Amino acid sequence: MALVDYDKQSAVYDKGRSLSAEATQLWMTHARRHVPDAEVILDLGSGTGRFSAALADAYEAMVVGVEPSAGMRDRAAGKPHPHVRIVAGAAETIPLADEACHLAWLSNATHHFDDLAAAARELRRVAACVLIRGSFAGREHPSLFRFFPSTRAVIDSMPSVSDTISAFESAGFTSLYNEVVEYKLADNLAEMVPRIRQRADTTLELISDEEFERGLELLEQTARVEHDPVLDSLDLMVLR
Repeated sequence: MALVDYDKQSAVYDKGRSLSAEATQLWMTHARRHVPDAEVILDLGSGTGRFSAALADAYEAMVVGVEPSAGMRDRAAGKPHPHVRIVAGAAETIPLADEACHLAWLSNATHHFDDLAAAARELRRVAACVLIRGSFAGREHPSLFRFFPSTRAVIDSMPSVSDTISAFESAGFTSLYNEVVEYKLADNLAEMVPRIRQRADTTLELISDEEFERGLELLEQTARVEHDPVLDSLDLMVLR
């Protein structure tokens, strides 16, 4: 089940979670390194369409965004693209025909699935290859969450790499690969303050209001003295 109310969060999601064109292109470069060509792409858990248009352009492909949140779909509809279609649906019941897609893209989505094993079976049914971008339990990636210590417990409640691989192996995927991709989140911490203030992230939504306010204050203080680029990293899992 969704860990947060994404209909409510849709109003601030783009302000808090947008990526630069440079960072988006980096993810598309990594995607195409593993899957060079695709004519039809499933963007599962597409949200406000953060990656849908980028996938369509990078692959010159048709993209179907499947998103359970009506609020997120409404936001995506405000960013129309001739090769992107957004539909309602869930990971466990993907509204597409068998073998409909050459590639499925999942960004920060698996921890919201009701049933990871059922989702893996559905993805095996509709897609030849799956790319999963996101955080996994037990991973130590640098991020702004050093200001919010309880977010570590939230991340560790998510599926691990081994949990995910096991679910997809049981669904019939046999080729599995995982890498860590580092990318620039912002030019400096000060640039991140208004974005973090939106609280448009599952891990921030699930900590206490008191910790969030303390962390935000610490972030603002640190931003006055730290001016280096803000780097983050996430896993990219490849399943065939």
